[in-house]
Amino acid sequence: MNNEEDKHKNARRLIALGVLFGFIAVMVIVFIRVGKPLIELVTDPQRFKDWLEGYGALSKGVFAGIMALQVIVAVIPAGPFQVAGGYAFGAFWGTMLSIAGNGLGSMLVYFMVKLFGSRAIGLFVAPEQIDKLKHILDAPKWKILFVVIFMIPGSPKDVLTYLTGISELKPLSVLLLTTLGRLPAIIASCLGGAAISEASYGKAAIFFGILAVISVTGAVIYRKLSRKDKKEDTEKT
Repeated sequence: MNNEEDKHKNARRLIALGVLFGFIAVMVIVFIRVGKPLIELVTDPQRFKDWLEGYGALSKGVFAGIMALQVIVAVIPAGPFQVAGGYAFGAFWGTMLSIAGNGLGSMLVYFMVKLFGSRAIGLFVAPEQIDKLKHILDAPKWKILFVVIFMIPGSPKDVLTYLTGISELKPLSVLLLTTLGRLPAIIASCLGGAAISEASYGKAAIFFGILAVISVTGAVIYRKLSRKDKKEDTEKT
C-alpha cells in the first residue's frame, strides 16, 4: 500500500515539476520574443500607441495582458508601460487597464507559488533578494510595510508578489494590498502619460513630480518602520 502511495506521490511531483519547468520555458520564450521588443518599443510612446491600435478592439486587452506579463516576468519594468498606457488610452483607461493587468498578474503569481511551493520563487527570483525581503513578512507591521514598499517606484514589487504565495494571506487580501500599494504610482504615471499625449508638458512635469514625492515619502516611511521593527525585535531578544 505504501509503495503504491509513494508511486502516486512521485508521479504527482514529476508532473508538477514538468508543468513548472514548462511554464518557465514559456516565460523565457515570451520574454525573448515579446518582452525585450516591448521594452524597446515602449521607450517611444507614440510608436507603442500605434502598435496597440493595430489590434483594434483588442488593444485594451493586449495592454492589460502586457501589464500582467510584467508582474510575472519580474525583469520587465512597470513604470514605462504605465506612462505609455496613459499616453495611449488616456488617464482613466490607462489607470483602469494597468490595475486590471497588475491584479491578474499578481493572482497568477500567487496561485503558481501556492501550487508549486517556495521552489517556484527560487526559479524566478534570486536567493539574495528572497533573503533580503522575506523579513518583511515577519515584521509586526508587515502589511503596512508591504503597501509602503509597493508605493515606491522602482522597488521590487514583483519579488514581493512572489513572496505572498508563501504567506498566510488570502487571494483577496493579496489583490487589495498589491493594488492599494501600486495605485498612487499608476495614477500619477497615467496622468503624466496622458498629459504628454496632449503636449501639456507642464502638467506632465507636475504629475511626475508628484510621483517623485510619492517615491521619497514611501522610502522615508519604509526606513522608519523598518528601524522600529528591528528595534522591537532586538528588545524582544
